[in-house]
Amino acid sequence: MTERKMYALVTGCGEGGIGEALVKEYSRRGLYAIATVLPTEASDHLTAAGITWFPLDVTKQESVLQLKDKVDELTGGYLDVLVNNAQVSRHAK
Repeated sequence: MTERKMYALVTGCGEGGIGEALVKEYSRRGLYAIATVLPTEASDHLTAAGITWFPLDVTKQESVLQLKDKVDELTGGYLDVLVNNAQVSRHAK
């Protein structure tokens, strides 16, 4: 009997942050790790680590729905781990 692949999705995986550390650790532990970064953010650090990544802007519904479709296609509709690390911030004036 073959074991089902486990999937981990971590949002907010900009370079040097906790999201990047988590997605790399999940990958190291044998999970199929999926990361998101802002569409304007660099992703070379994820590509170099062999991590599957997608752009995501949580303030835009279309971006969230596109990610849902891509992840659903990739995982067959199963996620074992979800870390919502992406944030929405507003700068004080």
